Amino acid sequence: MREPLRLDCGVDFGPFTIAYQTYGKLNPERSNAILICHALTGDQYAAEPHPITGSAGWWTTMVGPGGVLDTERYFLVCANVLGGCMGTTGPKDINPATGEPWALDFPVITIHDMVRAQKLLLEHLGIDTLFAVIGGSMGAMQVLQWASSYPESVFAAVPIAGSARHSAQNIAFHEVGRQA
Repeated sequence: MREPLRLDCGVDFGPFTIAYQTYGKLNPERSNAILICHALTGDQYAAEPHPITGSAGWWTTMVGPGGVLDTERYFLVCANVLGGCMGTTGPKDINPATGEPWALDFPVITIHDMVRAQKLLLEHLGIDTLFAVIGGSMGAMQVLQWASSYPESVFAAVPIAGSARHSAQNIAFHEVGRQA
């Protein structure tokens, strides 16, 4: 994306790259698009082999002809989140101001920032409205943010295993995971 995105932390971030995969075909009415939002450890390779590990896509049981997310019926878009490590601009990429990798200087990215970047991608693809947004875990948080920020653009929201906010126990578990 060429235009900077004002992040929640106050940084005007850009230009930036969003890596994504699509499955199926967008119909002439542009009414069959579904956005798949990945979890923290996911990426845009929901239904095809991962180019580095060779592992099957993380949602191959859901995505494909005749599947729950039927590629003969729907046009699916799965984008690597802003700050991700699979082609979307993230900490391993070069900071244009320094010529060095962003590393720990990469700005703090929120779920809201991720969703606004996805919205820019969909606008770039010519998609104004989504039939559905679906995702699990951190992807479910993105789904809820989509429904909150862009209710006019989302017909159906399908959050799986996620919540609008974390309990103290969830926060503690995540902190333990970060320190491990």
